[in-house]
Amino acid sequence: MFQFPGKWAATFLAVPLALGLGAGLACAQTFDEPLEKCQAVTTPAPLPTCAPVQDPLVGGGATISNQGDVTVTVLGAATNTKYSVSFVSNDGTQTLAIDSFKTGAAGNGGLRKDAFFKFGTVGAGNVVLTSSSGEEFVTGLTVAPNGIETRRDFQPGIVRCTDVTVPGALTNCGSDSLAGGRIFIEEDDGALLIHVSGARPSTSYTAILLSPNGTSAPLGTVGPTNKAGSATLVVNPAFPAGTVASGEVVLQSSGTNEFVSGFKVDQKFVRPKVSASYLEPCGSVTDPILGNCGSDPLNEGSYKVEAGGQVSLTLKGANPSTNYELFFRPLDDSGDQDTGIAIATNALGNADTGLKNFFTTGTIASGTFVVKHESDSLDQFVAGYEIH
Repeated sequence: MFQFPGKWAATFLAVPLALGLGAGLACAQTFDEPLEKCQAVTTPAPLPTCAPVQDPLVGGGATISNQGDVTVTVLGAATNTKYSVSFVSNDGTQTLAIDSFKTGAAGNGGLRKDAFFKFGTVGAGNVVLTSSSGEEFVTGLTVAPNGIETRRDFQPGIVRCTDVTVPGALTNCGSDSLAGGRIFIEEDDGALLIHVSGARPSTSYTAILLSPNGTSAPLGTVGPTNKAGSATLVVNPAFPAGTVASGEVVLQSSGTNEFVSGFKVDQKFVRPKVSASYLEPCGSVTDPILGNCGSDPLNEGSYKVEAGGQVSLTLKGANPSTNYELFFRPLDDSGDQDTGIAIATNALGNADTGLKNFFTTGTIASGTFVVKHESDSLDQFVAGYEIH
């Protein structure tokens, strides 16, 4: 999170890395915005396409990475409800369906689509979640009414208007160059930062927040750019406390749309390991000291979760010729889930499960893994690390 209150703005701008404006981030035109209730949006204008009765929403957001990965989460929405996720042009005329998901008993849910947008894609618009009743949630921004941050910040990238192809091409676009750009609007105080690099030198751009209905709110002037085409606008605050807004940030020159908030997939997708950890004997853990521990030895152990949901585990120096079982322990302590993955050690106490299916496509999980005997409930080995 960046900070640039009042008179200290110039000091922070003198050190671009403090604002996350190093060359890497400034050129990483990714998309990261909170989700807002459709009917709660009032800036620059209310939205006309909302469901007549609005579902609840405690929090959530949407991200699109520079490898094309899409992640959407909701917290405290309607329970056991299906939401369809789409990427919609700011004027609402073009829509690209992404997928759907169903919330659980607490109204929480989400989806992840790896490499959904292919290499070279340039997009601009809003992520929209729709129920059977109509549009429920849209990406946008919130400014806390009390100055206490409870939601994520508004952080889309900046792309050339003329390069946008998803969900469709834009009109009234100019041809100025752009190496990269980024927008930050802080949730706790409404402070705004817009940064562009590699734009047309000695040029000023008028920044607006454009509503889907065509209404706009002025944000300020970015520039004039320097010889390298770089410029930064800082406004603190740009929005008053309690603001709920949705739309597209547009940078204009002489009435022509040059740049818009959006994303660009500029890195080829590399399938990651989702999670990996060492395993430690439960009874040897000292921070914190754990209860319900068994006493089996372990020289070395680890697990990995692959992006496809498969889990693998290795043990060395555990109890010989012993049948263990792998359990997933959610972060909220809602109860261990038996993965069904059996771990049978050999005469040396070693085991290697290979890849075993557990998590299903679209799962977003938070928790850890625990190894127990098949025959009792004591924790034998837990995820952790040893400091030497």
